[in-house]
Amino acid sequence: MRVQVGCHLSVAKGFAGAARKAPLLGATAFQYFGKNPRSLRPSRPPDPEDTLRGRALVGERGLLTVVHAAYLINLCAADDEMRAVAVASLVQELEFAHTRGTPFVVVHCGKYTSLGKAEGERIMREAVAQVLHEADFPDVTLLLENTAGQGTELGTDPDELMGFMDESPQRLGICYDTCHAFAAGVLDPMAPERAPGVRDPAFWARVRVVHLNDSMGAMGSRRDRHARIGQGAIGVEGMTRILHTPAFRERPIIVETPVDREDEYAAEIAQVHRLAGGAPA
Repeated sequence: MRVQVGCHLSVAKGFAGAARKAPLLGATAFQYFGKNPRSLRPSRPPDPEDTLRGRALVGERGLLTVVHAAYLINLCAADDEMRAVAVASLVQELEFAHTRGTPFVVVHCGKYTSLGKAEGERIMREAVAQVLHEADFPDVTLLLENTAGQGTELGTDPDELMGFMDESPQRLGICYDTCHAFAAGVLDPMAPERAPGVRDPAFWARVRVVHLNDSMGAMGSRRDRHARIGQGAIGVEGMTRILHTPAFRERPIIVETPVDREDEYAAEIAQVHRLAGGAPA
């Protein structure tokens, strides 16, 4: 089975432009920022003509598209006003995804900062429920991304992520990031099939997208620093083992590695296919 692999592309020059570029890189999927990733301010709706052209190209070329929500969104912010702004921003992300025909929106789990962890989890569950209520788009699934465990981040532990899933069984899922799981000490690349979450069918059933990234930090370092495929602490052998684990092969893969130019993603995607097609180390 050939894995489905894509990368993160800019839509600064249009959604249609990204849809044209993805196949040139060997991508069968692409992720993009729905809005400015460094801002929570409301944005103008997507350009209607570009949206129509992009949707047509995505359909013609059989591409999967994924939105990555703004980094500043914190669904368990201690400050009520900041949390309300975060909720409104994420609601707009889902609205724009619906407009462009994108089925998944990935958002980072929040940081509870001055709150206790239990209170942070409670507040985040409420915020997620509010987002899904206000963004009533059945064709868009919100994916909570596992974290590396920096500071007071939620979502490091698979059981913790599953604790949020009850808010909406149909419209809520998980995006599994290999760098984050490795840095959190959750994913051992020498035995990925035995990792918590990966070995749990109920958890993996909620995983809809995989972010495949190597890690600059060591296992358990809790450093969210991505590295290019096979060039970090996970390495070629670890990446090969991950890509030969059925759970990972069954999910669409988005590469988010640190490239200087988008064209360099062609080599990253080719590397993923080489490791996925070769013999396990």
